[in-house]
Amino acid sequence: MAAFDLAAERRQTAFEQLSGARRDDAVYGSAHEVILRNAGKETVTVTVREPIPGDWTIVSESRPHERPDAGTAEWKLRVPGGGRVTLGYRVRVKSMLQ
Repeated sequence: MAAFDLAAERRQTAFEQLSGARRDDAVYGSAHEVILRNAGKETVTVTVREPIPGDWTIVSESRPHERPDAGTAEWKLRVPGGGRVTLGYRVRVKSMLQ
């Protein structure tokens, strides 16, 4: 399998301010979608790392994540040969501006 057999597409599907009147006490919600495609013949495992600043919580996701550090969500996804996998998640972030 060659690296050029893999492709990824990421897009933000929603964004909203959930609470807080000022930027320093605001809570935001956003939703994201990552589509992974494998043009190769073999199934591969792809690690998706999403940097998320601030005090964050994943509120829904299509696959379970890990949290390797305070500012990163990580998913390990198996993508079949000739196939695709879609990861969707929604995150809530409390602003940490001082």
